[in-house]
Amino acid sequence: MISLAIASIAMFSYAQETVSEVVVPTKSHSVVTNDFGSNWFVGANAGINLYNGVFMNGESVFDHISPALNIYVGKWHTPGFGWRVAYQGLNIQPYEESDHAMFMNFHFDAMFNISNLIWGYREDRIWNVIPYVGVGWAGRKGFNHDNDNSMGGSEFAGSLSANYGIMNTFRVSERWAINAELSGFFFRNGFSSIPGSSGHDMMFAATVGVTYKFGKTNWEHAVDVPALQAIYGGIIDGLENDLNNANLLNKKAQNEIANLKGQLSQASKAAEEAATKFVDVKQSVFFAFASSKIDSKKEELNIKAYAKAAADAGVKLRVVGFADTIGSEAYNQTLSLNRAEAVAEMLRANGAEVETVLGQGESSEYSTKFLNRRVIIEVAQ
Repeated sequence: MISLAIASIAMFSYAQETVSEVVVPTKSHSVVTNDFGSNWFVGANAGINLYNGVFMNGESVFDHISPALNIYVGKWHTPGFGWRVAYQGLNIQPYEESDHAMFMNFHFDAMFNISNLIWGYREDRIWNVIPYVGVGWAGRKGFNHDNDNSMGGSEFAGSLSANYGIMNTFRVSERWAINAELSGFFFRNGFSSIPGSSGHDMMFAATVGVTYKFGKTNWEHAVDVPALQAIYGGIIDGLENDLNNANLLNKKAQNEIANLKGQLSQASKAAEEAATKFVDVKQSVFFAFASSKIDSKKEELNIKAYAKAAADAGVKLRVVGFADTIGSEAYNQTLSLNRAEAVAEMLRANGAEVETVLGQGESSEYSTKFLNRRVIIEVAQ
């Protein structure tokens, strides 16, 4: 009967350990959507503007350079798509002899994280490449020109703007990143108030700065359901087969128990004769993982029979508990003692005299972990 019980429980223990080792598969390009308060960011950059309205009288590119400031706030709705609202400005210098003019450009940009879109989302990726396009409104004030046009010269002038660029972010920590940005802008013709320009005025900027993320910063990968079904399908089929086999073993064990009940009445009559042989008999009681409860009816029946035989023989018992090697040493020590005390309590309740109760802690005597989750009952020497 004990052998049948050990075999059935060992199959379930093996199945449980196999399932626990399976890693849940996920999709690299699919994530679980976060709430609205997650994945926000703010940032600030500084660098240079290069105005390219028109070059006159042998001016060089460097005659049109001025300081730049970029401040923005935005949100990522997915690892690959987000938006931001930005202020780009400070100064521009349309031509060599002009003063630096006040400049501002407020724009809304749609952003695309190419790194995540192509290679899949990774929270710990160091380098992300993020191109963007947007629209906005730009204004300038503060310089004049002898041949000023209808834009107003030193008066305030405004224009719709088209914006584009590419941002490179370099991860420093979960919330901080360093970024380097190259951007370009289109304005209406004559925005700089310089005569002779054609087409649209343009400006380019190169800035570096930092970005700070707030709210929840990452996404959870979506579970790959087909892959999960493929992994667990075979395990579930195996468990169903094990369950059917266990049911057969259980029926056989029940028949054995019925036979044992008939034999117990005969064994009680022969208790005195068995007393001399009882000294060499040891009884093992097995437990479920991380449990000190005696849940098995078969184990209860064995303990009660052992207690009655020990009481009839007039011997004292020694109860020793063990645990497997899963968990900390201190936890296993306590668990082994609790198991021994549970068995000792049932022995005493059925008339046996228990002299010693010990918890021996971890045991690796058997390769099957279930066999190490046991209590041994033996005659005290």
